[in-house]
Amino acid sequence: MLEDFKKHLIKICGCSLNNRFLLTVSGGIDSVVMMHLFLQADIDFAIAHCNFQLREEESEADQAFVENLAQKTGKPCHLVRFNTREYADEHGLSVQMAARELRYNWFHEIAKKHGFDFIAIAHNQNDVVETVLINFARGTGIRGLTGINPRVDNIVRPLLFASRWDIEHFAEVGKLAWREDSSNAQTKYIRNRIRHEIIPEFVIINPSFLPNAIDTIGRLGQTELLLDFMMENIKKEVYSETRGKVLIDMEKLKKYPATETLLFELLRPFGCNQRNIRSIVDSFGSIPGKRIITKTHTITRDRLQLIITRNTLPNHAEILIEAETGSINSPLHLVFKNLLNHNFKIPAASNYAVLDAEKVAYPLILRRWKPGDSFQPLGMRGTKKVSDYLVNNKVPLPDKQHVWVLESKGRIIWLVNYRIDNRFKITNNTPNILQIEFIDSEQEP
Repeated sequence: MLEDFKKHLIKICGCSLNNRFLLTVSGGIDSVVMMHLFLQADIDFAIAHCNFQLREEESEADQAFVENLAQKTGKPCHLVRFNTREYADEHGLSVQMAARELRYNWFHEIAKKHGFDFIAIAHNQNDVVETVLINFARGTGIRGLTGINPRVDNIVRPLLFASRWDIEHFAEVGKLAWREDSSNAQTKYIRNRIRHEIIPEFVIINPSFLPNAIDTIGRLGQTELLLDFMMENIKKEVYSETRGKVLIDMEKLKKYPATETLLFELLRPFGCNQRNIRSIVDSFGSIPGKRIITKTHTITRDRLQLIITRNTLPNHAEILIEAETGSINSPLHLVFKNLLNHNFKIPAASNYAVLDAEKVAYPLILRRWKPGDSFQPLGMRGTKKVSDYLVNNKVPLPDKQHVWVLESKGRIIWLVNYRIDNRFKITNNTPNILQIEFIDSEQEP
Protein backbone atom coordinates (compact mmCIF):
# COMPACT_ATOMS: atom_id res chain seq x y z
CA MET A 1 0.00 0.00 0.00
CA LEU A 2 2.90 2.36 0.68
CA GLU A 3 4.18 2.13 -2.90
CA ASP A 4 0.67 2.66 -4.29
CA PHE A 5 0.38 5.70 -2.03
CA LYS A 6 3.62 7.20 -3.35
CA LYS A 7 2.65 6.59 -6.96
CA HIS A 8 -0.76 8.17 -6.46
CA LEU A 9 0.73 11.18 -4.71
CA ILE A 10 3.25 11.79 -7.50
CA LYS A 11 1.41 10.76 -10.67
CA ILE A 12 -2.21 11.57 -9.86
CA CYS A 13 -1.93 14.40 -7.34
CA GLY A 14 1.09 15.93 -9.06
CA CYS A 15 3.11 16.30 -5.86
CA SER A 16 6.72 15.60 -4.94
CA LEU A 17 7.88 13.58 -1.95
CA ASN A 18 9.95 16.64 -1.06
CA ASN A 19 6.91 18.91 -0.69
CA ARG A 20 5.63 20.03 2.72
CA PHE A 21 2.11 18.90 3.62
CA LEU A 22 -0.53 19.99 6.11
CA LEU A 23 -2.48 16.85 7.02
CA THR A 24 -6.08 17.35 8.13
CA VAL A 25 -6.47 14.77 10.88
CA SER A 26 -9.87 14.26 12.53
CA GLY A 27 -8.76 11.19 14.45
CA GLY A 28 -10.85 8.82 12.33
CA ILE A 29 -9.38 5.78 10.62
CA ASP A 30 -8.94 7.46 7.21
CA SER A 31 -6.91 10.42 8.45
CA VAL A 32 -4.89 8.25 10.88
CA VAL A 33 -3.90 5.86 8.07
CA MET A 34 -3.05 8.80 5.83
CA MET A 35 -0.78 10.21 8.52
CA HIS A 36 1.03 6.87 8.98
CA LEU A 37 1.57 6.56 5.22
CA PHE A 38 3.18 9.99 5.21
CA LEU A 39 5.33 8.87 8.15
CA GLN A 40 6.44 5.68 6.42
CA ALA A 41 7.21 7.62 3.23
CA ASP A 42 9.36 10.03 5.28
CA ILE A 43 7.53 13.10 3.93
CA ASP A 44 7.63 16.42 5.78
CA PHE A 45 4.23 17.23 7.31
CA ALA A 46 2.33 18.80 10.17
CA ILE A 47 -1.10 18.00 11.59
CA ALA A 48 -4.20 20.22 11.59
CA HIS A 49 -7.25 19.40 13.70
CA CYS A 50 -10.59 21.22 14.01
CA ASN A 51 -12.77 20.96 17.09
CA PHE A 52 -16.25 22.00 15.93
CA GLN A 53 -17.71 21.58 19.44
CA LEU A 54 -20.74 19.75 18.04
CA ARG A 55 -20.51 16.44 19.92
CA GLU A 56 -19.54 17.67 23.40
CA GLU A 57 -17.36 15.03 25.13
CA GLU A 58 -16.66 13.23 21.85
CA SER A 59 -15.26 16.38 20.26
CA GLU A 60 -12.98 16.95 23.25
CA ALA A 61 -11.83 13.32 23.18
CA ASP A 62 -11.08 13.57 19.45
CA GLN A 63 -8.92 16.62 20.04
CA ALA A 64 -7.04 14.95 22.90
CA PHE A 65 -6.46 11.88 20.72
CA VAL A 66 -4.98 13.93 17.87
CA GLU A 67 -2.80 15.93 20.27
CA ASN A 68 -1.46 12.68 21.71
CA LEU A 69 -0.88 11.34 18.20
CA ALA A 70 1.17 14.41 17.33
CA GLN A 71 3.27 14.05 20.48
CA LYS A 72 4.03 10.42 19.70
CA THR A 73 5.11 11.18 16.15
CA GLY A 74 6.94 14.38 17.05
CA LYS A 75 5.04 16.36 14.42
CA PRO A 76 3.77 19.94 14.83
CA CYS A 77 0.05 20.09 15.57
CA HIS A 78 -2.21 23.04 14.75
CA LEU A 79 -5.50 23.11 16.66
CA VAL A 80 -8.56 25.32 16.46
CA ARG A 81 -11.93 25.42 18.23
CA PHE A 82 -14.98 26.69 16.37
CA ASN A 83 -18.35 27.77 17.70
CA THR A 84 -19.93 26.16 14.66
CA ARG A 85 -23.61 26.57 15.53
CA GLU A 86 -23.17 30.27 16.28
CA TYR A 87 -21.34 30.77 12.96
CA ALA A 88 -24.12 28.90 11.13
CA ASP A 89 -26.80 31.12 12.69
CA GLU A 90 -24.90 34.34 11.96
CA HIS A 91 -24.33 33.44 8.31
CA GLY A 92 -27.60 31.67 7.57
CA LEU A 93 -25.91 28.31 6.87
CA SER A 94 -26.62 24.73 7.82
CA VAL A 95 -24.30 23.35 10.47
CA GLN A 96 -22.65 21.08 7.88
CA MET A 97 -22.01 23.96 5.46
CA ALA A 98 -20.76 26.17 8.29
CA ALA A 99 -18.28 23.49 9.40
CA ARG A 100 -17.04 23.08 5.84
CA GLU A 101 -16.55 26.82 5.35
CA LEU A 102 -14.79 27.23 8.69
CA ARG A 103 -12.36 24.35 8.25
CA TYR A 104 -11.32 25.08 4.67
CA ASN A 105 -10.76 28.77 5.40
CA TRP A 106 -8.61 27.82 8.39
CA PHE A 107 -6.66 25.16 6.50
CA HIS A 108 -5.71 27.68 3.82
CA GLU A 109 -4.76 30.24 6.47
CA ILE A 110 -2.45 27.79 8.28
CA ALA A 111 -0.91 26.52 5.02
CA LYS A 112 -0.10 30.05 3.87
CA LYS A 113 1.20 31.18 7.26
CA HIS A 114 3.57 28.21 7.73
CA GLY A 115 4.61 27.64 4.15
CA PHE A 116 2.98 24.28 3.40
CA ASP A 117 2.83 23.35 -0.27
CA PHE A 118 -0.29 21.21 -0.03
CA ILE A 119 -3.27 20.50 2.23
CA ALA A 120 -4.04 16.76 2.39
CA ILE A 121 -7.62 15.49 2.87
CA ALA A 122 -8.23 11.79 3.61
CA HIS A 123 -11.02 10.92 1.15
CA ASN A 124 -10.98 7.37 -0.23
CA GLN A 125 -12.64 5.43 -3.08
CA ASN A 126 -15.77 4.71 -1.07
CA ASP A 127 -16.21 8.45 -0.52
CA VAL A 128 -16.02 8.92 -4.29
CA VAL A 129 -18.79 6.40 -4.97
CA GLU A 130 -20.94 7.77 -2.13
CA THR A 131 -20.60 11.30 -3.50
CA VAL A 132 -21.63 10.20 -6.99
CA LEU A 133 -24.67 8.34 -5.63
CA ILE A 134 -25.69 11.39 -3.58
CA ASN A 135 -25.45 13.61 -6.66
CA PHE A 136 -27.29 11.04 -8.76
CA ALA A 137 -30.11 10.87 -6.22
CA ARG A 138 -30.45 14.66 -6.13
CA GLY A 139 -30.19 15.07 -9.90
CA THR A 140 -27.02 16.19 -11.65
CA GLY A 141 -25.14 16.54 -14.92
CA ILE A 142 -22.02 14.69 -15.98
CA ARG A 143 -19.81 16.79 -13.69
CA GLY A 144 -21.68 15.48 -10.68
CA LEU A 145 -20.92 11.91 -11.75
CA THR A 146 -17.14 12.26 -12.01
CA GLY A 147 -16.43 11.85 -8.30
CA ILE A 148 -13.90 13.74 -6.23
CA ASN A 149 -10.90 15.38 -7.86
CA PRO A 150 -7.55 14.12 -6.49
CA ARG A 151 -6.23 17.68 -6.63
CA VAL A 152 -7.85 21.12 -6.67
CA ASP A 153 -5.28 23.90 -6.46
CA ASN A 154 -3.24 23.12 -3.32
CA ILE A 155 -5.74 20.63 -1.86
CA VAL A 156 -4.83 16.99 -2.52
CA ARG A 157 -6.48 13.69 -1.65
CA PRO A 158 -3.71 11.09 -1.27
CA LEU A 159 -6.02 8.17 -0.37
CA LEU A 160 -8.21 8.11 -3.47
CA PHE A 161 -6.31 5.06 -4.70
CA ALA A 162 -7.57 2.99 -1.73
CA SER A 163 -10.91 1.51 -0.74
CA ARG A 164 -12.24 1.58 2.80
CA TRP A 165 -11.37 -2.14 3.03
CA ASP A 166 -7.75 -1.36 2.07
CA ILE A 167 -7.58 1.29 4.76
CA GLU A 168 -9.10 -0.94 7.45
CA HIS A 169 -6.72 -3.77 6.52
CA PHE A 170 -3.70 -1.43 6.73
CA ALA A 171 -4.85 -0.18 10.14
CA GLU A 172 -5.41 -3.68 11.49
CA VAL A 173 -2.07 -5.02 10.27
CA GLY A 174 -0.30 -1.98 11.72
CA LYS A 175 -2.31 -2.22 14.97
CA LEU A 176 -3.24 1.44 14.66
CA ALA A 177 -5.62 3.21 17.02
CA TRP A 178 -8.28 5.65 15.83
CA ARG A 179 -11.45 7.37 16.95
CA GLU A 180 -14.97 6.38 15.88
CA ASP A 181 -17.42 9.21 15.23
CA SER A 182 -20.78 8.02 16.61
CA SER A 183 -22.66 10.19 14.10
CA ASN A 184 -21.24 8.06 11.27
CA ALA A 185 -23.62 5.26 12.28
CA GLN A 186 -26.73 7.48 12.14
CA THR A 187 -28.63 6.79 8.92
CA LYS A 188 -30.59 10.05 9.16
CA TYR A 189 -27.70 11.56 7.16
CA ILE A 190 -27.92 10.79 3.44
CA ARG A 191 -24.25 9.81 3.11
CA ASN A 192 -24.48 7.37 6.02
CA ARG A 193 -27.65 5.83 4.62
CA ILE A 194 -25.96 5.30 1.27
CA ARG A 195 -22.87 3.91 3.02
CA HIS A 196 -24.65 1.51 5.37
CA GLU A 197 -27.78 0.56 3.41
CA ILE A 198 -27.57 1.33 -0.32
CA ILE A 199 -24.01 0.31 -1.23
CA PRO A 200 -24.22 -3.04 0.63
CA GLU A 201 -27.25 -3.87 -1.54
CA PHE A 202 -25.22 -3.16 -4.68
CA VAL A 203 -22.44 -5.38 -3.35
CA ILE A 204 -24.95 -8.22 -2.87
CA ILE A 205 -26.01 -7.79 -6.51
CA ASN A 206 -22.38 -7.67 -7.66
CA PRO A 207 -19.45 -8.21 -5.27
CA SER A 208 -17.29 -6.20 -7.69
CA PHE A 209 -19.55 -3.17 -7.42
CA LEU A 210 -16.97 -0.80 -5.87
CA PRO A 211 -14.10 -1.33 -8.36
CA ASN A 212 -16.59 -1.37 -11.24
CA ALA A 213 -18.10 1.91 -10.01
CA ILE A 214 -14.65 3.49 -9.72
CA ASP A 215 -13.84 2.41 -13.29
CA THR A 216 -17.13 3.85 -14.56
CA ILE A 217 -16.55 7.13 -12.73
CA GLY A 218 -13.10 7.31 -14.30
CA ARG A 219 -14.59 6.88 -17.79
CA LEU A 220 -17.14 9.59 -17.06
CA GLY A 221 -14.24 11.83 -16.09
CA GLN A 222 -12.71 11.21 -19.52
CA THR A 223 -16.09 11.98 -21.11
CA GLU A 224 -16.13 15.28 -19.24
CA LEU A 225 -12.77 16.16 -20.80
CA LEU A 226 -14.20 15.44 -24.25
CA LEU A 227 -17.22 17.61 -23.47
CA ASP A 228 -14.95 20.48 -22.42
CA PHE A 229 -13.00 20.15 -25.67
CA MET A 230 -16.18 20.15 -27.75
CA MET A 231 -17.65 23.10 -25.86
CA GLU A 232 -14.65 25.27 -26.70
CA ASN A 233 -15.37 24.79 -30.41
CA ILE A 234 -19.13 25.24 -30.12
CA LYS A 235 -18.64 28.38 -28.03
CA LYS A 236 -16.68 30.02 -30.85
CA GLU A 237 -19.73 29.65 -33.11
CA VAL A 238 -22.66 30.55 -30.84
CA TYR A 239 -21.19 32.79 -28.13
CA SER A 240 -20.27 36.48 -28.38
CA GLU A 241 -19.72 39.46 -26.09
CA THR A 242 -20.62 43.07 -26.80
CA ARG A 243 -21.03 46.18 -24.62
CA GLY A 244 -20.99 44.25 -21.37
CA LYS A 245 -23.50 41.67 -22.61
CA VAL A 246 -23.11 38.03 -23.55
CA LEU A 247 -25.14 36.81 -26.51
CA ILE A 248 -25.90 33.17 -27.29
CA ASP A 249 -27.28 32.41 -30.75
CA MET A 250 -29.94 29.79 -30.08
CA GLU A 251 -30.63 29.10 -33.77
CA LYS A 252 -27.04 28.00 -34.28
CA LEU A 253 -26.97 26.09 -30.98
CA LYS A 254 -30.11 24.12 -31.85
CA LYS A 255 -28.33 22.63 -34.86
CA TYR A 256 -26.32 20.47 -32.45
CA PRO A 257 -27.68 17.37 -30.69
CA ALA A 258 -28.32 17.51 -26.94
CA THR A 259 -29.14 21.24 -27.02
CA GLU A 260 -30.22 21.28 -23.38
CA THR A 261 -26.90 19.85 -22.20
CA LEU A 262 -24.88 22.25 -24.35
CA LEU A 263 -26.92 25.20 -23.11
CA PHE A 264 -26.33 24.11 -19.52
CA GLU A 265 -22.58 24.10 -20.13
CA LEU A 266 -22.73 27.59 -21.66
CA LEU A 267 -24.89 29.07 -18.89
CA ARG A 268 -23.39 27.24 -15.92
CA PRO A 269 -20.80 30.03 -15.31
CA PHE A 270 -23.71 32.47 -14.94
CA GLY A 271 -25.33 30.58 -12.05
CA CYS A 272 -27.96 28.62 -14.01
CA ASN A 273 -29.15 25.23 -12.83
CA GLN A 274 -30.88 22.48 -14.79
CA ARG A 275 -34.36 23.75 -13.93
CA ASN A 276 -33.52 27.13 -15.46
CA ILE A 277 -32.18 25.51 -18.64
CA ARG A 278 -35.29 23.40 -19.16
CA SER A 279 -37.45 26.46 -18.64
CA ILE A 280 -35.48 28.42 -21.24
CA VAL A 281 -35.59 25.63 -23.81
CA ASP A 282 -39.35 25.15 -23.29
CA SER A 283 -39.94 28.89 -23.74
CA PHE A 284 -38.73 29.02 -27.33
CA GLY A 285 -41.69 29.20 -29.63
CA SER A 286 -43.58 31.42 -27.19
CA ILE A 287 -43.53 35.21 -26.79
CA PRO A 288 -39.99 36.60 -26.25
CA GLY A 289 -39.03 38.29 -23.01
CA LYS A 290 -38.80 35.43 -20.53
CA ARG A 291 -36.18 36.16 -17.87
CA ILE A 292 -34.15 33.98 -15.53
CA ILE A 293 -32.49 35.79 -12.64
CA THR A 294 -29.56 34.05 -10.94
CA LYS A 295 -27.38 35.23 -8.08
CA THR A 296 -25.02 37.00 -10.48
CA HIS A 297 -26.76 37.45 -13.84
CA THR A 298 -30.03 37.97 -15.66
CA ILE A 299 -30.71 35.87 -18.77
CA THR A 300 -33.33 37.31 -21.13
CA ARG A 301 -34.75 35.29 -24.01
CA ASP A 302 -34.95 37.37 -27.14
CA ARG A 303 -36.50 36.07 -30.35
CA LEU A 304 -33.45 34.17 -31.62
CA GLN A 305 -30.88 34.59 -28.86
CA LEU A 306 -30.23 34.78 -25.15
CA ILE A 307 -28.98 38.07 -23.70
CA ILE A 308 -26.97 37.76 -20.49
CA THR A 309 -26.22 40.75 -18.28
CA ARG A 310 -24.58 41.02 -14.89
CA ASN A 311 -26.82 41.89 -11.94
CA THR A 312 -25.95 45.23 -10.41
CA LEU A 313 -28.34 45.11 -7.46
CA PRO A 314 -27.03 43.73 -4.13
CA ASN A 315 -28.82 40.75 -2.62
CA HIS A 316 -30.60 42.93 -0.07
CA ALA A 317 -32.18 45.18 -2.73
CA GLU A 318 -35.77 44.94 -3.94
CA ILE A 319 -36.17 42.53 -6.85
CA LEU A 320 -38.83 43.24 -9.47
CA ILE A 321 -40.60 40.19 -10.86
CA GLU A 322 -42.53 40.57 -14.12
CA ALA A 323 -45.46 38.46 -15.28
CA GLU A 324 -43.31 36.53 -17.78
CA THR A 325 -40.69 35.56 -15.17
CA GLY A 326 -40.51 31.79 -14.82
CA SER A 327 -37.99 31.64 -11.99
CA ILE A 328 -35.33 33.59 -10.13
CA ASN A 329 -32.23 32.25 -8.40
CA SER A 330 -31.27 35.27 -6.36
CA PRO A 331 -31.65 36.31 -3.62
CA LEU A 332 -33.99 33.32 -3.29
CA HIS A 333 -34.76 30.48 -5.68
CA LEU A 334 -38.41 30.92 -6.61
CA VAL A 335 -40.29 29.14 -9.42
CA PHE A 336 -43.49 30.74 -10.80
CA LYS A 337 -46.23 28.74 -12.56
CA ASN A 338 -49.59 29.87 -13.96
CA LEU A 339 -52.13 27.07 -13.62
CA LEU A 340 -55.83 26.48 -14.24
CA ASN A 341 -58.03 25.77 -11.25
CA HIS A 342 -59.21 22.41 -12.51
CA ASN A 343 -59.10 19.64 -9.90
CA PHE A 344 -56.18 21.52 -8.40
CA LYS A 345 -54.87 20.20 -5.10
CA ILE A 346 -53.12 22.77 -2.92
CA PRO A 347 -49.68 21.55 -1.74
CA ALA A 348 -49.53 21.26 2.04
CA ALA A 349 -45.89 22.38 2.34
CA SER A 350 -45.22 25.97 3.43
CA ASN A 351 -42.68 26.47 0.65
CA TYR A 352 -45.58 26.76 -1.82
CA ALA A 353 -47.75 29.84 -2.26
CA VAL A 354 -51.02 29.26 -4.14
CA LEU A 355 -52.63 32.57 -5.08
CA ASP A 356 -55.56 33.87 -7.06
CA ALA A 357 -53.81 35.08 -10.21
CA GLU A 358 -56.58 37.61 -10.97
CA LYS A 359 -55.83 39.45 -7.72
CA VAL A 360 -52.07 39.67 -8.29
CA ALA A 361 -50.72 42.79 -10.00
CA TYR A 362 -47.27 42.98 -11.57
CA PRO A 363 -44.48 43.73 -11.13
CA LEU A 364 -44.16 41.83 -7.87
CA ILE A 365 -41.51 43.00 -5.42
CA LEU A 366 -39.34 40.59 -3.41
CA ARG A 367 -37.61 42.12 -0.40
CA ARG A 368 -36.62 41.40 3.19
CA TRP A 369 -39.32 42.09 5.77
CA LYS A 370 -38.94 45.25 7.81
CA PRO A 371 -40.43 46.62 11.06
CA GLY A 372 -43.97 47.89 10.48
CA ASP A 373 -44.80 45.30 7.81
CA SER A 374 -48.21 43.71 8.25
CA PHE A 375 -50.36 41.23 6.36
CA GLN A 376 -53.48 39.12 6.83
CA PRO A 377 -52.25 35.56 7.46
CA LEU A 378 -54.27 32.83 5.75
CA GLY A 379 -57.29 31.92 7.90
CA MET A 380 -57.37 35.22 9.83
CA ARG A 381 -59.81 38.14 9.46
CA GLY A 382 -57.64 40.98 10.67
CA THR A 383 -54.11 42.04 9.81
CA LYS A 384 -51.09 41.10 11.86
CA LYS A 385 -47.62 42.56 12.06
CA VAL A 386 -44.98 40.34 10.50
CA SER A 387 -42.84 40.75 13.61
CA ASP A 388 -45.69 39.45 15.81
CA TYR A 389 -46.36 36.56 13.44
CA LEU A 390 -42.71 35.48 13.62
CA VAL A 391 -42.71 35.71 17.43
CA ASN A 392 -45.96 33.76 17.75
CA ASN A 393 -44.63 31.05 15.46
CA LYS A 394 -41.41 30.82 17.48
CA VAL A 395 -39.12 31.67 14.57
CA PRO A 396 -35.58 31.75 16.04
CA LEU A 397 -33.96 35.18 16.19
CA PRO A 398 -31.11 34.29 13.77
CA ASP A 399 -33.68 33.06 11.21
CA LYS A 400 -35.72 36.27 11.29
CA GLN A 401 -33.09 38.24 9.37
CA HIS A 402 -33.48 35.77 6.48
CA VAL A 403 -37.26 36.16 6.11
CA TRP A 404 -38.50 37.65 2.82
CA VAL A 405 -41.85 39.04 1.68
CA LEU A 406 -43.44 39.18 -1.76
CA GLU A 407 -45.48 42.31 -2.50
CA SER A 408 -48.14 43.21 -5.03
CA LYS A 409 -49.04 46.92 -5.23
CA GLY A 410 -47.71 47.57 -1.75
CA ARG A 411 -49.52 44.63 -0.12
CA ILE A 412 -47.70 41.54 1.12
CA ILE A 413 -49.09 38.51 -0.68
CA TRP A 414 -46.69 35.95 0.81
CA LEU A 415 -44.42 35.78 3.81
CA VAL A 416 -42.07 33.53 1.89
CA ASN A 417 -41.91 29.95 3.15
CA TYR A 418 -44.38 30.74 5.96
CA ARG A 419 -47.90 31.96 5.08
CA ILE A 420 -49.80 33.65 2.24
CA ASP A 421 -52.10 36.63 2.72
CA ASN A 422 -55.72 35.55 3.20
CA ARG A 423 -56.94 38.18 0.70
CA PHE A 424 -55.06 36.44 -2.14
CA LYS A 425 -56.16 32.87 -1.44
CA ILE A 426 -57.92 30.81 -4.09
CA THR A 427 -61.60 29.85 -3.88
CA ASN A 428 -63.89 27.55 -5.85
CA ASN A 429 -64.57 30.53 -8.14
CA THR A 430 -60.90 31.19 -8.88
CA PRO A 431 -60.23 30.44 -12.59
CA ASN A 432 -56.47 31.02 -12.73
CA ILE A 433 -53.83 30.20 -10.14
CA LEU A 434 -50.36 31.59 -9.56
CA GLN A 435 -48.27 28.93 -7.83
CA ILE A 436 -44.88 29.98 -6.42
CA GLU A 437 -42.41 27.45 -5.09
CA PHE A 438 -39.53 28.37 -2.78
CA ILE A 439 -36.60 25.98 -3.24
CA ASP A 440 -34.09 25.77 -0.41
CA SER A 441 -30.64 26.22 -2.00
CA GLU A 442 -29.10 23.76 0.51
CA GLN A 443 -31.39 21.01 -0.80
CA GLU A 444 -30.52 21.58 -4.43
CA PRO A 445 -28.10 19.37 -6.30
